[in-house]
Amino acid sequence: MHELPFNRGARLACATVMWGALMACQPTAPAAPAAPSPGASAATDQPTGAQKNDQSEQAHLFKLNPAPRRVFEVTFEIHDAPGPLMAVRGSAGYSAPQAPNCTFVTNAWAGTWGTPFKGLSLPVTPAGPNRFVMTVALDAMLDEDYYGKGVCRWEMGGAGAGFAASEAKEDTVYGLSLDAKEFVDGATYRQYYWKGDYPKLETRDSAVSVGNPGRRDPDGYKEPFRSNLFSITAQVKAKP
Repeated sequence: MHELPFNRGARLACATVMWGALMACQPTAPAAPAAPSPGASAATDQPTGAQKNDQSEQAHLFKLNPAPRRVFEVTFEIHDAPGPLMAVRGSAGYSAPQAPNCTFVTNAWAGTWGTPFKGLSLPVTPAGPNRFVMTVALDAMLDEDYYGKGVCRWEMGGAGAGFAASEAKEDTVYGLSLDAKEFVDGATYRQYYWKGDYPKLETRDSAVSVGNPGRRDPDGYKEPFRSNLFSITAQVKAKP
């Protein structure tokens, strides 16, 4: 088996495009609410507006912002890839801070609460040879009083796109994700990827989807991997 530029565990942990930026947005707030009054049921402990004590049941409550104002266009350009690449996914993740007015019960008896999270799928469209464009709104979600306790304000955690030789599940997905703070008008970011796992990593289990998150610094790769890299740039531009 060939040595890889980063360990297999890290690769499997990065199977989806938004590896760090979006997964960090997942609600994991175990804040304990006040003890229920005698005779109170789990239903009466539920915050106003929540339908069930389940994160997935909250999604229908959350609304898109009909008039986003913080909108950016991201142009991805692929440089010196080992073969053709296509855009296979684009997404952004949004969460609300852990605040008393922005929580819902996940288990009333255990005293665990969650905070809203919403992932949006974003189109990534071809814009010329090895170029793709994706539009991202930092304020894509609507700030609203979802639970009858005050306005819940959303924050974008990150957004990005993934590229692969095809849509086949065994093909390596090369992902480039940006944190919310990196959406600065005129900014350009470059990510470097090892060419050796194109179009797929021959030594891996084909039943497991594997992504290559790349590195911002090519010096992070040891030789001989450093001499066998390609890159993807992301140019950020504010839309009027």
